[in-house]
Amino acid sequence: MPTSQRLPSLHTLHVFETTARRRSFTRAAEELHLTQAAVSRQIRQLEEALEQPLFIRMHRRVELTPVGERLAADLSHSFMQIARSVAQARGETRERLRLSVEPAFAARWLLPRLPRFVASEPQIDVEVDSTEIMRELGSETDMAIRYIEGPRRSPQRSAILVEEVAMFPVLAPSLLRPGQSLRTPEDLLQYPLLHEDEDRSWQAWFRAAGLPGISIPRRMRFNDVALVLQAAANGHGIALGDDLLAGDDLKAGRLIKPFEITAPCGTYWLLGGSSRSRARRTFRDWLAEQLTH
Repeated sequence: MPTSQRLPSLHTLHVFETTARRRSFTRAAEELHLTQAAVSRQIRQLEEALEQPLFIRMHRRVELTPVGERLAADLSHSFMQIARSVAQARGETRERLRLSVEPAFAARWLLPRLPRFVASEPQIDVEVDSTEIMRELGSETDMAIRYIEGPRRSPQRSAILVEEVAMFPVLAPSLLRPGQSLRTPEDLLQYPLLHEDEDRSWQAWFRAAGLPGISIPRRMRFNDVALVLQAAANGHGIALGDDLLAGDDLKAGRLIKPFEITAPCGTYWLLGGSSRSRARRTFRDWLAEQLTH
């Protein structure tokens, strides 16, 4: 093969794919049992060979460039195929994992991260049922992620706490108008407030902000919090979000958080996580790891 067409080493491509999947040089180094300097060196050599930047280096995190996104997607698929072929050659059996997940959690948190789990566990076939209906564990689903509104209370004795969440206002930066800045919580009323329920959640937040019983004159209502947050990101008004469902948009700058005031709203729980099934244990551990980053 001519030098100009020589491919990067499989090791270098693996280092890049891991770093892209983990979105962190440090976490990639931990997974690969390398030093962070070794990971950085491999990425730099790959970028020089391709004559293209693959990452945008930010404070404490990295994001993929468009070229990096395409390469990472292709490599993830390729490494997954390699892993499947090796597993088949070894005679390993595949496992099925059925997940029943709250629609908002599925759309806003799980979906952007699920390809990383699938890529890292090629022997597990994942099926996601996005529904608010509580499926029967065992017969209808293997695991479930459910949201319980209000004070912390477990839906089952064996349920595992995923996250306690507190809500706060979020909005697109483009929504802010000259002369209508948000200096106090009451200034939010200058803009449409987006709702999933009636006024219950907003009234709870305004109580936490020291404004009980406030009248809310302008509103838009949706039947799902994922739609509420998407409407906010599109600049249609101000929504109530939390670190789980609005976190990615906040990090990317699509949404901003004008006040640090929060109001407790509920908890997410994992059901079926105590099983001895390898697929369920693997997903439970992966979920816990993702929530710590």
